[in-house]
Amino acid sequence: MGTALSVALLLVCGALTACSGAVDIDAPGKELMDQAHQVANEALVAAATTGLQALQAAGGVTEDAVRDALEKAGAAEVETRVVGDSLLFGAEVSGGCVYGSVGTSGTVSIDLGGVNADGGCLREP
Repeated sequence: MGTALSVALLLVCGALTACSGAVDIDAPGKELMDQAHQVANEALVAAATTGLQALQAAGGVTEDAVRDALEKAGAAEVETRVVGDSLLFGAEVSGGCVYGSVGTSGTVSIDLGGVNADGGCLREP
């Protein structure tokens, strides 16, 4: 069903002139945002990465602190969830979502993409 949705999105995007991004059919729910929005959000990703790394260095990785860091970077409607030793996050940005994780082992993963099939930005682990 996810692949059918991705194919449908490709067909719709081909018919609309405002839709210029690629779709990764092999990863349902992780449609890529168009290039213009990716470029526009690069500063937000850099600021969010710096903020999240600072939280890790200070030992202050909490759901509230991650939400605050992402909002300060320019993201909106931040959602979080703890899974194992990682805190997952997803938030709205211009043209899609920023999502990723902050691990207690010192890793920060952050990426840009389209919204999930449910309309949100928080990815499944």
